[in-house]
Amino acid sequence: MIINRLLTRKGWRVVAHSMLAAAGIGFLFVLTTMILSDIRHGYPPNWWISGAGIALSIWAVVLGSTLAKAELTGWR
Repeated sequence: MIINRLLTRKGWRVVAHSMLAAAGIGFLFVLTTMILSDIRHGYPPNWWISGAGIALSIWAVVLGSTLAKAELTGWR
């Protein structure tokens, strides 16, 4: 059963890495919503700060998905 697989050390690591990737996607969604809201209200967005946040969220997604894949394939 899938619950028994998640209760192992490897299962918890896969869940943690997947949550890191999901948090990066959520952070990217919040950033783009804020940028679009600022544009709609007529405020010019600061592209340096926005770009740093977007780069950080994409890095979290890539890191989380890479670590989860490494755990699932047994890569060392």
